[in-house]
Amino acid sequence: MTTKRSLRREFLGTLANAARHLSHFVDRRARHLGLTGAQIRVLSRLRRREGATQAELAADMEMRPISLSGLIDKLNRQGLVERCSDASDRRINRLHLTPAGRIMALRIDRFREEIAREVLGDADAAALEAGLSVLHGLKRRLKEQRDETSIAAE
Repeated sequence: MTTKRSLRREFLGTLANAARHLSHFVDRRARHLGLTGAQIRVLSRLRRREGATQAELAADMEMRPISLSGLIDKLNRQGLVERCSDASDRRINRLHLTPAGRIMALRIDRFREEIAREVLGDADAAALEAGLSVLHGLKRRLKEQRDETSIAAE
């Protein structure tokens, strides 16, 4: 006997699978840049948050600082990111793109546009706007639930 899944359940299952496939797709395509998808996300975010601390960048990216640390270490070894001491508090390091990192960040912008065109094809703007609305609402509700769980645990 086959059980019919609700539209909401079907949507979430398809979303989870599509996210996984997209992540693998981006990782494969990112290899020609010498980066992983995670490193691309860090460089893109750091381009918009130049001078952020590791903790600030991790919070902005909704990840743990320790998880970000390994990515920053690799990007540092590649000469794309540098840690600079904070002028007012030497215990704090601020993250900056190197000149090579800025060039790579520009290449990443083009790369991400190519990926979007390739993956989304000829999806019309109205469909994309509707999808974005649903996804933003989903993210907001999940974040609220996470925040409520964190408060309850304290």
